[in-house]
Amino acid sequence: MVSVALVLVALHGGMPVADASSCAAAIGKGQAHTLVDRCLEVSPATHPPCNALNPCDLIIDEIRRGCALLQATQQPQFCAQYSK
Repeated sequence: MVSVALVLVALHGGMPVADASSCAAAIGKGQAHTLVDRCLEVSPATHPPCNALNPCDLIIDEIRRGCALLQATQQPQFCAQYSK
């Protein structure tokens, strides 16, 4: 999979291309960007999976994890959408 991604990047002038399994391809760039922003806001990870080229499920799982780590008073309002 990595070699395919590198080939796609090379073929498109170095610009990453969303493949069929990416969040951007699944729900559109605008909605994927919203998920990425939320993910980056709450994720404590040094290298979080908050990238629209990743599957949406991976990004959403990181949002859920990040929200769960925050105290209720510190959680952004959107965390309520991601509680299980």
